Amino acid sequence: MSTESRLQRREVIAGLAGLGAALTSAATSAQSTPAGKVAPTPAPLSAQQEAVIDSTADCLRAGHVCLARCTDHLAAGMDTMAACQRAVMNMLSVVGAMADVAGFANAAPANIKSLATTCARFCDTCAEACEPHAAHHAECKACREACLACAKACKELAA
Repeated sequence: MSTESRLQRREVIAGLAGLGAALTSAATSAQSTPAGKVAPTPAPLSAQQEAVIDSTADCLRAGHVCLARCTDHLAAGMDTMAACQRAVMNMLSVVGAMADVAGFANAAPANIKSLATTCARFCDTCAEACEPHAAHHAECKACREACLACAKACKELAA
């Protein structure tokens, strides 16, 4: 690498460091509240909310891996995992919504209970679809277990 290239790289890095400092300063001043105003303290999350947040994260992670396995099988011409793939695709969408809403922690109680009930149904359906493959594919087994745990957490939140 030429001396000129190294100098240019150093200038870019120094410029980025300066930009980072400026952005940090701007973010800090943006967080300050107007005189006399205090940001409200959020209510603590319940054990049920924490369980849903944790289980949805696990379910999403396992579901994406399972979906990839199903897709690989279908691409290879093996249609035995088509129902599993459809169930995982639908579950991922609903569990993603549940993860978002639970994480925001500001939904009306009736709405979050309704969504949790729906999420549990989609997770149960996905677990059923993964069941025939769980003994042969670690990805399906992990997805099934994560879905069952998520369904349980959602049912407890909805109760």
